[in-house]
Amino acid sequence: MRVLICDDEENIRLLYRMEFEDSGAEVSEAVDGNDCIACVEAVCPDLIVLDLFMPNRDGLSALPELKKRCPTARVVVVSAHAAEDTFNRSRARGATACFEKVSFASRIPRLVERYGGAA
Repeated sequence: MRVLICDDEENIRLLYRMEFEDSGAEVSEAVDGNDCIACVEAVCPDLIVLDLFMPNRDGLSALPELKKRCPTARVVVVSAHAAEDTFNRSRARGATACFEKVSFASRIPRLVERYGGAA
């Protein structure tokens, strides 16, 4: 399973990377929406973990472009500050699922099991 983690916080990327790699995934990282789009161009991942609030280009505005460039990728949105309305807008733009950032790391093994390499 190929995973792309897009978050502006280095410690969050490291935490998610460790959890995904422990579950057998191959992981790439991006620091904002523009970087994430560039990474998707290079390798279309099976799963994109996308933070909503980042500098330069946020996840919500990058989401339609990510789905356009890699339509088979599942996009999981994570945010520390998202309201239900924001999660609803994320789903409308193509997100597969949305999670609060504080509880996401504990869900990673189940996500890998659920989505595996099949998109």
